[in-house]
Amino acid sequence: MKKRNLLLKVQFIILCLMLASNLPSFSKDNFTEKDVSKYTLLQTTFNYTPIRESASDGAKRFTHLKSGIALFAQKHNSEFYKLDLGLDKPYWIEKRYVKVEGTIPEKKVSKISKIKFYESKRNYLVKINTPIQTSYKINQNKNGLQFFVFDVSTNDKKINVKYKDKEDRFNYSIKKVQNSSGILIVNYKNKGPIYGYDVKKTNNGLVFKIRKPVEINDKKPLKGIKIALDPGHGGNEKGVVSGGFAEKDVNLQIANELNKILKEQGAKTILTRKKDVDTGLYKRVDMANKANADFLISIHQNSLANPKNYEKKHGAGVYYYNENAKDLAYTVQKNLVKSTGFKDDGVFNASFAITRATNPVSILVECGYLIHPYERKKLTDKEFQKTVAKAISNGLEEYLLNNTKL
Repeated sequence: MKKRNLLLKVQFIILCLMLASNLPSFSKDNFTEKDVSKYTLLQTTFNYTPIRESASDGAKRFTHLKSGIALFAQKHNSEFYKLDLGLDKPYWIEKRYVKVEGTIPEKKVSKISKIKFYESKRNYLVKINTPIQTSYKINQNKNGLQFFVFDVSTNDKKINVKYKDKEDRFNYSIKKVQNSSGILIVNYKNKGPIYGYDVKKTNNGLVFKIRKPVEINDKKPLKGIKIALDPGHGGNEKGVVSGGFAEKDVNLQIANELNKILKEQGAKTILTRKKDVDTGLYKRVDMANKANADFLISIHQNSLANPKNYEKKHGAGVYYYNENAKDLAYTVQKNLVKSTGFKDDGVFNASFAITRATNPVSILVECGYLIHPYERKKLTDKEFQKTVAKAISNGLEEYLLNNTKL
């Protein structure tokens, strides 16, 4: 027994020595820069990348970024990276929207070399020259727009600033924040309605653009206006199905009627789908942007999680997300309720892929509730569809007449 125990001990010692010989040496020379890096360098891969306030795909959106924007992550879980924007709280991005560029020991603060404020025929512009296309955010308020560019140099004395804006619509400042980085804040003073804004990534920085108010003919305000019409759903996406009718078909029918009316008024129109086909949400937005549309109007019919509640909640409603679309939403809603006789279901601020579009003024119209027997009967009638279309057209005309003067 003693011999057996001694043999087991010897075997155990030999095994330990064998394992130890295979372990890496922990000398100082074995630590690479990657091992001690604090940040993971990321790059966005999607033109509508959402940055969220917590690690959930249902969390509030903080901002949206174009593809190719640099971000710095400190931690991650299975689905999200935790971002450091130099602010007093972390933000989050889903892994599916980024690619990893590498790891670095500290953040690469982007040094601003030049800011140019100028205007073109259709836009007011801000061009910011930086070696890194870093993250940004756009806020709209009653006074205009604010552009925030994060992780920039805090020393503004060496920035080459050129003003070619005669109306002095712009000013800027740099705010120092944590980790020796800063935030560039550009203010745009609103001297008229904002017809859209966007960000363009260039090889040497970012360009922010604000669309000028469109010029209209008072007697024919829709003449020359570019309007993207979006018949919601399509193809495999049927939308609401009630009483033998699919929402996707009603949406297309009303959009076609609206298209005819707008073209008769001299508008230039774009349909995001002309047939019963699948069309991605962001493809619809891309089509409106590519056409440089002034407006994006998405046509839908409403429903409820519990269709039995249709007697309590029904009628026409309009949704918007950006502040510059709020007046249009209320104007269209007023005309829609007046012309159709439907109940006023309200105007709502809602974050939909369509309503988040910033380059055109974007709204989503719920013409009525397809689950409501009376409203369904009306909405599927060809003559009534013309009434709905005319109401939306009237809302656009009224908006243009009231929101084009500086």
